[in-house]
Amino acid sequence: MAVLGIVIEQPNDTVSHIGHCLGQRFSRARFARSTAHSSLPRLAHSGRVRRTHLERGNDRSLDRYEATTEGLEAFHTWMFELPSAMPALREAMYGRIEFCRPEDLPRLIKMVRQEEAISDDMYRETALRLRRQRLKKTDSADYARRIREVLLYADPMHWSSRSERYALIAERLEEIAREAGLTLEVPGG
Repeated sequence: MAVLGIVIEQPNDTVSHIGHCLGQRFSRARFARSTAHSSLPRLAHSGRVRRTHLERGNDRSLDRYEATTEGLEAFHTWMFELPSAMPALREAMYGRIEFCRPEDLPRLIKMVRQEEAISDDMYRETALRLRRQRLKKTDSADYARRIREVLLYADPMHWSSRSERYALIAERLEEIAREAGLTLEVPGG
């Protein structure tokens, strides 16, 4: 949907420019550089976009697309349809916990503690980014910018919560490992 959203915002841009915008606007999603190149032909095949300019030769990065009526409808449905069920939680660590055997606990605990440390680092980074943003002089009437900045305010809370969740998971797994008589690595040792 991110590629379709960019096409809607910027009709007739090149595939290359759409890919660049995708990387900038959704940097945390870490889309592959080829995402726009592979997504646009699929969106065209499904009738959600149409090619408005076909570049001659093999360089498809200069092709241009625009959204169709079907694409606009699909995007608006995705944007504004209320959730009807509990969202799926597909975090890799949850799958690892589900398949973990007792003898795997020491390695799994180490991974959980790494996730906790990464979350702590991300919390510090996002909190700093938010503090810097608050110090900037910006136009309060630039509503589009202000809407996109909402995530700056939510990100520190997300990473803090994630860190706490992983700390809790690690503590419970460590308790189970001790009860099972397993030897755990001492952090920093």
